[in-house]
Amino acid sequence: MKRSIKVLTLFNIPVEINFSWFIIFGLVVFTLASGYYPLTDPGLPYSIYLLMAFVSSLLLFASLLAHEFAHSLVAMHNDLPIHGITLFIFGGIAHLEKEPDTPWVEFKMAVAGPIMSFFLGLSFFFITQALLAAGAPGYAVSISNYLFIVNIAVGLFNLVPGFPLDGGRVLRSILWKLLGNLRRATKVASGFGRAIAFILMSYGLFLLFSGMFINGIWFVFIGYFLQESAEASYRQVLMRRFLTGVKAKNLMSRDLVTVSPDLPVDRLVNDYFLKQRYISFPVIEDDNLLGIATVHLIKEIDQDDWPRHTVREVMVPVSDALIIDEEAEITECLSKMANNEFGRLLVVEKGKLVGILSQRDIMRLLDFRSKIERY
Repeated sequence: MKRSIKVLTLFNIPVEINFSWFIIFGLVVFTLASGYYPLTDPGLPYSIYLLMAFVSSLLLFASLLAHEFAHSLVAMHNDLPIHGITLFIFGGIAHLEKEPDTPWVEFKMAVAGPIMSFFLGLSFFFITQALLAAGAPGYAVSISNYLFIVNIAVGLFNLVPGFPLDGGRVLRSILWKLLGNLRRATKVASGFGRAIAFILMSYGLFLLFSGMFINGIWFVFIGYFLQESAEASYRQVLMRRFLTGVKAKNLMSRDLVTVSPDLPVDRLVNDYFLKQRYISFPVIEDDNLLGIATVHLIKEIDQDDWPRHTVREVMVPVSDALIIDEEAEITECLSKMANNEFGRLLVVEKGKLVGILSQRDIMRLLDFRSKIERY
């Protein structure tokens, strides 16, 4: 099951919303409707506060999306492909296919987001002043002023020098330039990120025990997210280091078991899934690769109907998302696997199937390399 849904495409960049985004969206609406707007505009019906909060939340996440697009457009300008942006529980993330090649590119990408947030904040400040001068309704002024405050706050928070916040990436770019080593720079910047996360969580717990429940929850969540992101980002750099130079052909399984597209589903289950213990099989006809049959798709068919269906009807047709050239770098393979939902790729040479590469194959190499590195 997909954890994100695609909502639009801008500048050839697909934008998805992770299901966790709806949690934070609801929390922001509740916080604004129950606490913030009753203070700025007392005496209004709660339904009006809810409407103000809903509009503000939509504009807030549109601002966060603009922040991520600023990163993405700078990356694309520097020949770094972006295969999507995802909005999730704590904002958004632009998915880079590879790390920046130089500290200067990293620096430019990092500062682009906060610059956009400051630009939006100042824009809403002038809009607020214009609304006040024009005698606009108080609720319109309050919404605009909230967006001024929150965009400035987002810009400032992202400049905190803790990786993977934008300020942490700026710090990493400087350390990278000084140390000449991306891994060491990431380790130091991630350490700052974890330290800041600990401070945020500690402050959040203090607020919780002081009776400020909502504010405390916010700081604990943000701190926890920052800590997890800092550790995950450092692991990702290590992973790229371990996998540099490794190609699909070095790790793929060449001992192939394929199935015919005309094979009945009941035989696919009994003769292949149950006996071979694999969760997917390439579908081949006359030496041509047609697609892949997976155990997950079989579950969608009633067991009594298996004899009346063939592999051709249930397979996933071959597409660029499913195949990879045998000379492809493993880092590219991982990016593709993250998007095709199957955790494996069909490896081809001159259009012909030559092997299968799974996440398990890559994880075994990573585990082995990490043990060697440790000792």
